[in-house]
Order: sequence, then C-alpha cells, then structure tokens
Amino acid sequence: MILNKTPDIKYVIYYICPTLEHDIGIPVCNFLGFQKQNVSGKPTYDDPHTICGLLEIALKGCEPLNHPTIIPSSRTDKGVHALCNTVHVDLDGDPRKICSRSIHLHLNRFFTFNDHDIRILRVQQVPDQFHSRHQAYERQYLYRLAVPRAGALWRQRPLVPSPLTEHNRCCFLQDSTFDSEAIKAACGIFVGVKDFGALCSKSREKLGRNVTTVRDIRSLELSPSAPFIPNRQLTEDYTFWQFSCIGKSFLYHQVRRMVSALVTYGQGRVDLADIQRLIDKPVQDSWTPVYQTLGACGLYLVDVLYHAEDLSYNEELTAEQRKVQALEEEAAQIMKQLTEFDGTVMDKINLKTRLIKIKNSLARFSC
Repeated sequence: MILNKTPDIKYVIYYICPTLEHDIGIPVCNFLGFQKQNVSGKPTYDDPHTICGLLEIALKGCEPLNHPTIIPSSRTDKGVHALCNTVHVDLDGDPRKICSRSIHLHLNRFFTFNDHDIRILRVQQVPDQFHSRHQAYERQYLYRLAVPRAGALWRQRPLVPSPLTEHNRCCFLQDSTFDSEAIKAACGIFVGVKDFGALCSKSREKLGRNVTTVRDIRSLELSPSAPFIPNRQLTEDYTFWQFSCIGKSFLYHQVRRMVSALVTYGQGRVDLADIQRLIDKPVQDSWTPVYQTLGACGLYLVDVLYHAEDLSYNEELTAEQRKVQALEEEAAQIMKQLTEFDGTVMDKINLKTRLIKIKNSLARFSC
C-alpha cells in the first residue's frame, strides 16, 4: 500500500565561517573543525562543537521529517577560514513550509541569535543527482603570510609580535629571509596533473586503496598583499604576501604543505632539487623535518565553483506547483502498480481509493 509521502528536496547551502572578532576585539575560533566528531553507532547525534553539527542542529528548526544529514564540498580543519564553502542536504517536508528562502532566513536567525560565527550566503534548490563534493569543478584557496623586515623594531620588544587585527588571520614568519622571485619561479613545479603523495599528511593506508594522490593544480601564484586594516606600524615591520592556489580538489594539508615547501626554499634552507623531489618521489618519506607545515590560521577557502547546468533547477515553481508535481508523480506510481498488481482485493481497493483522492486534489488545483 502506498503512503502519501512528500519527496525529499535537495538544497545546496553556501556559507561563510571566518575567524571573527568578538566584542572585546580578540578574534577567536569556536569550532573543532568542520567534520562531526565520530560517535560509534550514533550517526544522527547532535554535535554543537563543529560546523557540520551546528548546521544539522539549525536545520532541525525547519521541522523536516528526516534527519538533515550534511554532505560537505570541502572539509576545513580548525583554524582554517571558509570565505565560501558549500554543503548539500536532502530535506523531507511540506514544500509550502520548507523552501530556499525560509531555510536561508531560519539558519541566519539561528546563528545570529546563538552568537555562532557562521553566516549563510545563499540557499538554492538543486537537482536530485547533485553532489556538493563530486560536482565541484574548482576550488580556490588563499594563504596569507607576513615576513618581518630586516632590523624590524619588534625584535627588541618583549611581547609577541602578533597584532590583534591580524591575530589568527595571517601566518607571521620569524625569519626575514624571503626570496619572493625565487619562490615565484618555483611555483610552477606544483602546477599541472601530478602525484602529490609526499604533500599529504595522511598515509596511503589511511587514505584507502581506492584514493589516488594525483591532483590537478591549475595555478599557484605568489603576489604582494596587505594588512586587513591599514596600519603604519605593520607595514614598517612586515611585508605581506599571499599564495593563490586553484584546483579541482586537494589532499589533506596539501595546500599548506605546498606553501611551506616554497617558503622553506625561499628562505634558502632547501634547494630547488629538493622541491622537485617532492613530486618526483611522491612518498611520505620525501617530506622531511626541514619542512615545517605552516599553521592553519593563514589558510582561506575562497570559493567552490559549479557548472551552471549542474545547479539548474526550476526554482520559479511555487509551493502549489511543487505539490501538483508530487501528486502527479504519486498518481503515476499507483497506476503502474495497478497494471502489475497481484495483491489482495482490499489492497487494490485502497490503491484505487488513493488514486481517486489524488485526481480530486489535482482537479481542485486546476480550477
């Protein structure tokens, strides 16, 4: 017997989760990362300490009939800034109550009221086959760092030279040696379709046999940058730089390790041949202690891009039109079951009764 069930509707949610300043002016990060912490046997538990967990808790306020399981496009570690990340979720509920606009408003209301450093940029209904991770054709990362000028006065100060306006937003190097031109020339070593096994902090055993370490890096560039807020003392003490990296997908810690390797080369602690060896010999032993992985605070996920045709869905449908669509699909399913029916007489009567009710509802919508 067919139950009257509203079909799940898939949405893609664009959100921003930077390290924001609180009232006292000190930037903090309240999350343990994106991914929910594993609790054996409890896939639907509430986790208010991660971005994924908070999104699921907030979506429950939209009153879906199912548990809102979040599927991310990119997992960000604790301390990494997401200027634009995406997730998708399937929600089962009344389409007159659950729609892109209502989800957008409710989530931002929830995060604002509870003082969480997450804001929703956009919510869009997408086709059923859409997948936020698999269908992203490009991800853009940025890594910010500050290099002390030779003879900077901060070396004579007793306090740590990390200004509040840049605290946890930029990686501050301690060595003033930084050959920017050599680094720019070396960036090309990592560009192209190559095996980055040496730059992944997870072993091949942990990644799994079916996971390849080959990735397509479309561009990697170093360019001058600036403080978030213009500050004379900062520009006198430091020069600011940023690495821009674009690719389809990345391995765990790959961007930070690429930047770390290039900075180590720019400081003269390794040769160009050592950087090339990371690609020529893509095993974990190639990553030696001379390369120190830079902190997460300087890394930004800038954007996740999709082809327009993968996102295309007729969002102009009204709640009434979606209801008609659901009724028509259910009627077609019942008619198919009736043609192949081999059950009891009572089950057949129930199917025909439900079909009559659907046709009556459709007739009222057409009036």
